[in-house]
Amino acid sequence: MNLKPPSKVPHFTIRPDPIASFVCIIIFISGSLISLSFFSQEDGTGIYQQKGTIIAIITGLLTFFLILVATAKFRFTHLWKKNATHGRHHQHSQQHPTEKEKEFRKWLDQKRDQKD
Repeated sequence: MNLKPPSKVPHFTIRPDPIASFVCIIIFISGSLISLSFFSQEDGTGIYQQKGTIIAIITGLLTFFLILVATAKFRFTHLWKKNATHGRHHQHSQQHPTEKEKEFRKWLDQKRDQKD
């Protein structure tokens, strides 16, 4: 998977957390299969049906929790970095030659005012 387009600037999109999504899918599939295996072993006593139901409930809760974890950054939009380069641009602007020249002109004007 190549994240760098031809302009050499990485392109990042907001997407769910890949690790939490992967774990969520694994837990959902394995929990569903285990639950179905308990339901298929039911012999009329109700023991395997109870076990299958408990496993299905636990699987559903874990899947729901992991979906919340994977998509947490979508709910907190105030934490998104909206202008990540602003600090670097501001720092660059302060060090720009025209800014230094403005400071020098201001310093010269102050010196001239002191002499008068």
